[in-house]
Amino acid sequence: MTTSAIKPLTVLFFFLAVSLRGTNGEPCGTSSIQVQTINTGETAAGGDSVFEVQVKNLCPCSVRNVRVDGGGFATTVGVDETMFRPVDGGVYLVNSGEPIPSMGAVSFRYAWDHFFQMTPRSLEVDGQC
Repeated sequence: MTTSAIKPLTVLFFFLAVSLRGTNGEPCGTSSIQVQTINTGETAAGGDSVFEVQVKNLCPCSVRNVRVDGGGFATTVGVDETMFRPVDGGVYLVNSGEPIPSMGAVSFRYAWDHFFQMTPRSLEVDGQC
């Protein structure tokens, strides 16, 4: 192989290593958790809009103990606490801390007069990846 062919391969290898492991050497970080909120178009009994939140794991590994900042979260309907429950000062545990497989998602619904911006706060990589 020529020297000119080795440079692009080295750059490609480095890019793949960083994208799979992250810049701090960990396999996944909070940026690998996607939180998407959609307005379902439904209304709850009190007239509030019903929103569905999907928390998706984009990491190539299974993750657990996913926590999100709730952004002032409130609801006028009950939320399945196995999917989303408060743990500490505006931080919420997703899926009871159980693993979310790679490319897997969990979802829950709430009702309020507006949506809440939720952002990933922390997670643990589940086992070897």
